Amino acid sequence: MSPARQWRTHPAHWPLLARLSLALLVTLLCAGSGLLLAVSELEDQRQAARQRQQDLRVQYQAALTQRSQQPALQSRETALAMQLAAQQAQLWPTEQSQPELLQAKLARRASECGLTLESFKPGSGKLTAAIVLRGSHAGLMRFVELVSSLPLPVLFERLDISVAEAGGQAVLQMNATVSAPVAATLAAGEKKEFVP
Repeated sequence: MSPARQWRTHPAHWPLLARLSLALLVTLLCAGSGLLLAVSELEDQRQAARQRQQDLRVQYQAALTQRSQQPALQSRETALAMQLAAQQAQLWPTEQSQPELLQAKLARRASECGLTLESFKPGSGKLTAAIVLRGSHAGLMRFVELVSSLPLPVLFERLDISVAEAGGQAVLQMNATVSAPVAATLAAGEKKEFVP
C-alpha cells in the first residue's frame, strides 16, 4: 500500500504527528463544547438572578408606595366610619324598636298619600309587620317612596298589589311585609377590620 493511500484509510495507520494533532483537536473540541455548556448555564443563572433582582426592586417600590399611602387610607377609613355613623343616626335606634312607632310612621305616610291603612300586624323578633293598604296606584307608589327614604327608612321584604272591591268601586290593595333596619344590627354586620 502506498503511503498516500495509507494516510487516507484508518487513523491508526496515520503518522504519529497526525494522530497527536487529531487527538489534540478532539480534546480541544470536547473542552470547548463543555466550556460553552458551562458558560451557557452560568449565563442562564445570571439572567435568572437579574430577573429576581428586578422583581424584588418592583416589590420593594410597591411596598414603599403602599406604606406611603397608608396614612391617607387610614384617614379615608376614619372619614367613611364617620359617614357610616351619620347614616346610622338616621336609622331606627335600638331603643326605639317598638311596633307602635313603626305603625305611627306607616299610618302618617298612608294618610299623606291618600291611602287607607286597613291592617297592621306586628311580627315577632325584629321590628317587622304585615300591612294592608288601599288606594290609588300613584298613592301606593308615593307611599313606598316616602317610607323607604331617610330618616327611619322601612324596607319592603314582600309586596303584592291586587285589585279589590270597596264600596262598589275597584281600588288597588297592597299587601306587604315591612321591616325597619336597626342601627345596631347594621353596625355589627358592616364593621370590618382595617389591615394595612
